[in-house]
Amino acid sequence: MKSMSLRGKIVIMASMTVAVAGLFLTAISISSANKYMRSMISYDVGFSDQGTAAPPPSQGGIREDSFLRQSPATPPIKDIEENRISYQVIMNAFARNALMSMLLTILVLAAVIYILTGKILRPLSHLTQFMSSMDDKNMRQRVELPKSEDEVFRLTKSFNNMMDRLEGSYTAQKNFTANAAHELKTPLSIMKTSLQVLELQENPSHEDYIECTDDVKQSMNRLIQTVEGLTTLTNSSLKDETEAIDALSVVNQIKAHLTPLAEEKGVRITVTGDVFQLIYNKELFYRIIFNLIENAVKYNREGGYVNVTVSGRERYLVIQDNGIGMDTQAVQNIFEPFYRSDLSRSQKIPGSGLGMSIVKTVMDRYGGTLEIDSVLGKGTKVKFKI
Repeated sequence: MKSMSLRGKIVIMASMTVAVAGLFLTAISISSANKYMRSMISYDVGFSDQGTAAPPPSQGGIREDSFLRQSPATPPIKDIEENRISYQVIMNAFARNALMSMLLTILVLAAVIYILTGKILRPLSHLTQFMSSMDDKNMRQRVELPKSEDEVFRLTKSFNNMMDRLEGSYTAQKNFTANAAHELKTPLSIMKTSLQVLELQENPSHEDYIECTDDVKQSMNRLIQTVEGLTTLTNSSLKDETEAIDALSVVNQIKAHLTPLAEEKGVRITVTGDVFQLIYNKELFYRIIFNLIENAVKYNREGGYVNVTVSGRERYLVIQDNGIGMDTQAVQNIFEPFYRSDLSRSQKIPGSGLGMSIVKTVMDRYGGTLEIDSVLGKGTKVKFKI
């Protein structure tokens, strides 16, 4: 059975309300008319009975026949009987006319309600048709907002806002798929090319084998790094593995691990602050701080610096550098998976583009906020607050 439309439900509900009100008013009208007609008949009968009574005695010299001449004429008995007979006929006709008028009024009002509800619900019908026609090819289109700021206006506005979020998620998913394919395809292509070059040589030397092995090893490490990053983004099994952590001690460990990279790039790392105890997942906390400091080193310049400040009292860590910095667009997109500010996607600065996405994922899971203040060409300041 086909369900009834909202317009039909409104029309039926309003018509039933009008019908009940009409029946009530019609019943009152018929009852009032009935009482009125009965009172008229009773008046006629009573007046006839009074007309047969003896005339009052003369007073003040007024003659008896004079009183009779001044008295109103008594209605004939025959006329009263005819009124009584026609009373029921008149009331039946009145009731029929009242009921017919009520039915006609209900039909007219139902038609008017149907037309008016059609106009009122037209934006809702337009929204329904638009939603039915939505697909991945026209996600940029939006529904025009109604002129009247009513419930339909708010519903349409909410739908447009939802489409904005959905379009953003869909675009991010497409970019993620394309970037992931690129990050996985590039090292595989390098390995394939290295092996093909080695096969083309009839008598490859020991150096050729070493060069091919190095290329394959670097590509494999890149693949492993990408896969591990993707695993971290989707892994939720570490949520309850928390423990007491000394943040300053962890930062000093990271400094020791990144010192060779910093020396290679000519960057100086300094750590200052006080003891900072917190409850966190140690492995993931290490991953967050490592990614932040590593980015500050990689995206720096020769002779630059990376200053790390740990504040236990205010519960935050600050990583500040004087590297290449970022523009506003890069700061807005920095948490997207595989995002690289280098649009040419060159590998001059190694990495998979998953570091900051992992940072955001861990913060969403365990708490914390990240404030980024960066100026292109001058450096970046990152404040991680717990």
